[in-house]
Amino acid sequence: MTPRPPVMVDTSTWIEAFRGRSEAVLETIRTLLAEDRVLTCGPVLCEIRRGLRVHERTRVLPLLGAIPRLGFDDDDWDEAGLLDADLRSLGVTIPPFDLLIARVCLRENVPIYTTDEHFDRIPGLRRFEA
Repeated sequence: MTPRPPVMVDTSTWIEAFRGRSEAVLETIRTLLAEDRVLTCGPVLCEIRRGLRVHERTRVLPLLGAIPRLGFDDDDWDEAGLLDADLRSLGVTIPPFDLLIARVCLRENVPIYTTDEHFDRIPGLRRFEA
């Protein structure tokens, strides 16, 4: 049996799950975690940590710490900047952290599981569909 590919779970999707806004999203994340398919990266972790309520930290941070994290190198920062410039020339503005998340997904050829529609504007980025 061929292993199923990994998926970058974006901050927006984690929030949907943590706050109980979508049972379908929560179930999909549970399945991805059980299959060891979830990836994360620094910008996602930073966004989640800054938005966690104090009482959520003891439950959420150990979970996030166990997920494989994709790192960044100098080329990723450079490419994210070029991507931003190209998108802005088309009138598209995307938050800097999301450009970095997209860049690491493009580099590693992994889809992103997100509820943010602006990721659809990034050429070549694949969206994970549950």
